[in-house]
Amino acid sequence: MAGFLIGAALGVTTLSVSLVAVGLVGFVVYVWRHGPVDDSTEGRLFAAGPVFIMSWLAGFVIRGVVS
Repeated sequence: MAGFLIGAALGVTTLSVSLVAVGLVGFVVYVWRHGPVDDSTEGRLFAAGPVFIMSWLAGFVIRGVVS
């Protein structure tokens, strides 16, 4: 949701890309702090980063279509 809001509100700007970079660093820290994964939680744990990027992409595409 955060990625979509960043993309929809800011489009593709330096600020937007910087916020996405901060979010991805946060994802890496989250994975690192989580420790070893279980088979039952592995998908949710590693899907968060790509979902964040794809929601940002969808946000700025929708912004471009609406504008």
